[in-house]
Amino acid sequence: MTEDAADRSLDRTPSISTKPTTETAEFGAVRPTGEVRAELIRFLEQDSFRVGQVYRLLKKEMSAQEIADELDVSTSGFVWGAERQIRSLLEGDLPTAPSVALRVARKFRSVQKAGEWSPEAISYLEHQTLELERRINDDSARAAEVKKAKSETEKAEARNEIGIYVYSLPHYLLHRYEPESGRTLMKVGRSDSDVIQRFKNQTRITALPEEPVLLRIYRVCQGETDEAERTFHRLLEAADHYRSVARTAGREWFVTSTRFLDEVARALKFDAVVVNEVDDADDD
Repeated sequence: MTEDAADRSLDRTPSISTKPTTETAEFGAVRPTGEVRAELIRFLEQDSFRVGQVYRLLKKEMSAQEIADELDVSTSGFVWGAERQIRSLLEGDLPTAPSVALRVARKFRSVQKAGEWSPEAISYLEHQTLELERRINDDSARAAEVKKAKSETEKAEARNEIGIYVYSLPHYLLHRYEPESGRTLMKVGRSDSDVIQRFKNQTRITALPEEPVLLRIYRVCQGETDEAERTFHRLLEAADHYRSVARTAGREWFVTSTRFLDEVARALKFDAVVVNEVDDADDD
């Protein structure tokens, strides 16, 4: 089933099977019963947070960009993340990518805390959360995810676009520096700076435990990168997203999120190039 087909199936007649899902049978994911699925749908219809908002707009058959515009968000990548959480909740179709599984597990926990659930619903949510935790710690899946992110990084770096580059380390994306807010350490700098040039050239940096991956490029006109970098750094510090001392060292590291950075870029009227999408914390 394609992603689009899966999305259109969100409101189909509930399955009453509790057998493992076809795609993830060997991993132990299960489908919710019809009664449990109905409970979850009622919850999403009332949920005031981002996943609930996206669920209700998807029911109106709005596109990802239309949903982003409706919710006044600068990029539409978050819609995919919300759809993935909805499908996990309603269909039992859990992600295998560890970083996605981490975000979905967080949603399962918040859903369980927020609602008054039947014993069957609690059992379903707990079972799926345990399975998600197993996937988060799957080393082979993690290696595949990092390999894909590095491939996307190399393709974007090869274009040599002028602008503000945002990097992080795979470890920081999986293990957030601030788990509750979802913020983590990100390197934010102009494309012609020494630090970003070293990252782009993939020169080994002894202070880093692994190779960085590129998350964003914010396009800036030639000759304006220095001022753009100063503005980004000033706004990050003003929002208390700054950390002058970190294990990685260097004052270009900020504890922030791509969601915040995308909004800064939008305010500055910079085009955002999404190289690797990361699922930032919701307000749930």
